[in-house]
Amino acid sequence: MNKKVTRALISVSDKNGIVPLARALKRHGVEIIASDGTGSELAQAGIAFNSIESITGFAHLFSGRVKTLHPNIHGAILADLDDPEHQNSLLNSGITPIDLVIVNLYQPEFFDIGGPALIRAAAKNYQHVALLTSPDQYQELIDSLETGTNLSQRQKWARQGIYLTAKYDLGILSQLAHPLRYGENPHQLAVIFGDGGVAAARVLQGKEMSYNNYLDADAAWKLANLWIEEKSVAIIKHGNPTGVSISHSAVNAFESAWQSDPISAFGSVVAINSVVDLPLAEKISEVFIEVIIAPEFTQEAINVLSKKTKLRLLQLKKKAGAPEQIREIHGGFLFQEVDTLDEHDLPTSWRLVAGNQVDTQTLADLSFAWFVVTSVRSNAIVIAGSDQSGVRSTLGIGMGQVNRRDAAEQAVQRASKRAVNAVAASDAFFPFPDGLDLLIKAGIRAVVAPGGSVNDAAVVELAQQAGISLYFTDRRHFLH
Repeated sequence: MNKKVTRALISVSDKNGIVPLARALKRHGVEIIASDGTGSELAQAGIAFNSIESITGFAHLFSGRVKTLHPNIHGAILADLDDPEHQNSLLNSGITPIDLVIVNLYQPEFFDIGGPALIRAAAKNYQHVALLTSPDQYQELIDSLETGTNLSQRQKWARQGIYLTAKYDLGILSQLAHPLRYGENPHQLAVIFGDGGVAAARVLQGKEMSYNNYLDADAAWKLANLWIEEKSVAIIKHGNPTGVSISHSAVNAFESAWQSDPISAFGSVVAINSVVDLPLAEKISEVFIEVIIAPEFTQEAINVLSKKTKLRLLQLKKKAGAPEQIREIHGGFLFQEVDTLDEHDLPTSWRLVAGNQVDTQTLADLSFAWFVVTSVRSNAIVIAGSDQSGVRSTLGIGMGQVNRRDAAEQAVQRASKRAVNAVAASDAFFPFPDGLDLLIKAGIRAVVAPGGSVNDAAVVELAQQAGISLYFTDRRHFLH
């Protein structure tokens, strides 16, 4: 439904375009309420307005920190005009509704209070209130003054306003947050803030953490904690696993994970889901690692690792992960649920589409490879296996490729001869049989993948002809 503007509140730090807009409002009989700074601009242009003080009945308090935070302002913005109770409250309190709010914010270092509050109030009541937060929006409103703004416009402006306050809050947080050594590159400034997960990890020793250190620590920690019963080690380099292993022995898990790709593991971040004790610390001290994150370090382990003065030790107790992810893109944010593993990712939910049912140990190897591949950037292939002592580990990982064949080729190259009689997992379907063919020729005997390609029949036929077991999970785990 279109709504004509009758009463506007204007409080802007960016005065560009505000005088022409105010003149257009006055031509259409709109009452204008203006803050001090905006009012001065309008007065110089000879445009009549009411001051906020005249509406609230209060002078500005606390050096101007309390101006618009008053029922005569916020009640006028928030009242739902379709609600009889709200209408009665307006009548009984003598409050006149405000149906247009024009606000932009001063710089985060000045910590605007009233501006974000006005934006949130107007956005909440977009059914009845138009909200403008940028001079770029003024002309669209001017063009709508004759007929009134429509719901689609008001909803769009509300979204833009909430996006503005979200970025504004991040700007404030960046000032209150802990500065890091640098961002992804030394010339980039970076900070960290947060009170949960890896952001809240206790740094026991070592030089200051960088932006990249935290990214890798987060990826490693999430991966290592996919297993509960076994002791696990996840080694991360530039956001991708170089080696992952599980065992009844943390020392054995670390050794196997490291041997998965020792060249890439150099200077990596290592996450361990169990206590770092003296034997493990002695083994770790033999190689170069940037960061170790674990739930606990014994004092004996700290004594050994402290000899590497630059090595960062992060202690973090296990807690549930965040329910959603937020990523910024140019001009906006992306929100999504965290990609978690559940009963659909267990072998009991898989479909055998080619070959024979594998034995218990091979199925456990496949399950391990499937868990790991969910934490590898797409396109991803993981080759894995286990030994007689019960150590289960990655043998070759193909990651971040623009096609699945290249990911398979990379995994095979890294596994080399270890691929013979090993298993493999793919984070998404094989679009063509060529990627699977590379794995088969390398000696892989069982594969798990989501399925769902238009070429599934050809992929299944290749597996049948080669005599390998192929399972479909019917669930994809892309990681971009």
